[in-house]
Amino acid sequence: MKKTTIIILVCASIVLGMIAGIIFGILDDKKLEEAQINEIRKVNELIESNRLLNQSIQNDVVATNQSNVKLSPNATICFEKHYKECGHTIIEKETIEDDEVNKDEEYFKTAYSDWEIESFNADEVKLYKELDGTCDQHYLITIKDNNIAVYTIDEDGNTTLKEETDIPIQYLPEEDVRLLEQGITANGQNELAKKLEDFE
Repeated sequence: MKKTTIIILVCASIVLGMIAGIIFGILDDKKLEEAQINEIRKVNELIESNRLLNQSIQNDVVATNQSNVKLSPNATICFEKHYKECGHTIIEKETIEDDEVNKDEEYFKTAYSDWEIESFNADEVKLYKELDGTCDQHYLITIKDNNIAVYTIDEDGNTTLKEETDIPIQYLPEEDVRLLEQGITANGQNELAKKLEDFE
């Protein structure tokens, strides 16, 4: 009987030892897992702080570079005017004046304060402005002294002679002459040129 009790106690001790080992193993795994999670968090925080630092440095470099950009001698100014009433946008380009060479964006913000600077680089300044009314590229094609003539139309509907062409009306079909007598409108230089070509 003592032998059986000893065997039971030995077996119970072995089982308890195994259970204790499993429990301590699980606890150690949890501690290891928590330590790994903490390390991963620290690495992620370092990466994020490094990314923010790099972004800040890049923004400073871009801001510094932009403020140092100056116009070259062959640069152009692009004036883009949008007319609200007719909806047309007129773009005109000019070479910069001698006194505008080596000027920076701040100079143009002051010199052209009623314009919006769309872009600025060493070769070109793009300026934009919205205007009320209509642009000066509305035309009336009609007859003057038996030739086709072109008039500009202002926002009040008044006409001013732009040019008298050398296209005589005497060889045109009657229908074309009737249309010209009534007046043919054209919007923009391209449409004007196309309509005049139709009569040549």
